[in-house]
Amino acid sequence: MADAKSIFYSKYKIYTSTLKETSLDSYNNIYLCENKTKLVYDFDKIVKDKYPKKQLSSYDTLLIEKETIYCIEFKNEEYSNIDRKRIRNKLLNGKDILVDIFQEHNIPIKDYTFIYCVIYKNSPTKWRRGITKNTVQFELEQYINKYFDKIVTNDISFFKNEFKKEFKEECL
Repeated sequence: MADAKSIFYSKYKIYTSTLKETSLDSYNNIYLCENKTKLVYDFDKIVKDKYPKKQLSSYDTLLIEKETIYCIEFKNEEYSNIDRKRIRNKLLNGKDILVDIFQEHNIPIKDYTFIYCVIYKNSPTKWRRGITKNTVQFELEQYINKYFDKIVTNDISFFKNEFKKEFKEECL
């Protein structure tokens, strides 16, 4: 049986990147994450090359850690400005493409946990969200256990704290 980490490394090595590079908002030249050590895949580039005529929407980053696949979308926008429909399209299209890749390379999808993360800019008005801060946002809760095992939607400060807990390294 093929495993995701070795298949991606052998087939998609040219798409390896860092969290820093995949978190870049090129329009404003701002990085949401400064980590340069964790190997990730620029999933947007994989999708663009795989489907050059369709230009499907997808998430920015694919991080494969043992049996967990983190699908990360970085948004240099405040929570209130994020387009919910675009975020849902990225979730759906990206997962469909990922399923195709897994099937194409005989990777057993059932052996992996999939986590979709939408990470956005810290907001000076985050206190207004109150209790909903740690709940799934952008109307994505309907996709838990259908497309993803877990969905995380939170600001970059939360992501950096969780990253440090999970991987024992900084994501300054």
